Amino acid sequence: MSPRVRSLALMLCATAVLSSCPRHAHADSADTLPSLDDGTVLTTPDAEPAPPPPPPAVLQGPTLQAPRRRLGPIRAQRRLALLGEVGWNGISGFGANLTYHLDPHFSVDMGGGLSLLGWKVGLRGRYNLLTSRVTPFVGAGVMSAGGFGDTPIPINDQKDATRETVNVKILPSVWTQAVLGVDWIAPSGFTLIGAAGYAWVVSHDPVQVVTGTPSQAEQQGIDAAFHTGIVCTLALGYSFR
Repeated sequence: MSPRVRSLALMLCATAVLSSCPRHAHADSADTLPSLDDGTVLTTPDAEPAPPPPPPAVLQGPTLQAPRRRLGPIRAQRRLALLGEVGWNGISGFGANLTYHLDPHFSVDMGGGLSLLGWKVGLRGRYNLLTSRVTPFVGAGVMSAGGFGDTPIPINDQKDATRETVNVKILPSVWTQAVLGVDWIAPSGFTLIGAAGYAWVVSHDPVQVVTGTPSQAEQQGIDAAFHTGIVCTLALGYSFR
């Protein structure tokens, strides 16, 4: 082969080799990972936050529950009351009263104690005009006193020699009364009942003169202490649920 033909053949071979190199380089680049030098940053999406845990369940026993507030009139909530009474011509004299509210408007007072007429018991019904904590009322009752037996009681100065000693007996007796009053029950249960009115003897005269003759002043004292007269009482106590 001549040198000229050989040179042309080598040039053709070199040209064929050079033309095939970019094709291989492009094929190789398709199978390779992108370079980190081109500024591309691979990021992954942020994970969603986990939901908060449910609040713990608290089991509350019957003893831990708040008591329910009772509704309605105070005398429907606190029907029974125990009181101590002092006064004049009351249903118990100086003693104790027990009150029961059959209805917020209607109450019954029962009493027992000691008075100038001996042991005394009484019963009174009353109508409460309001259902609030404080209410005026009207009432009527009956009382019975046991007297002091057959033992005479002197009522004047025994050292006065100018006149005969006056001795009296206090006999059993029955009375009635009519009163106006006020009844107050506090939210704590404290109770106050005040009453004023008039009382009448419906039995025989509770005072029997055994000896002597009472003077005018002594007779007035007997009438004020043992006969028909005013009612004035005050009772304090507690009303129960």
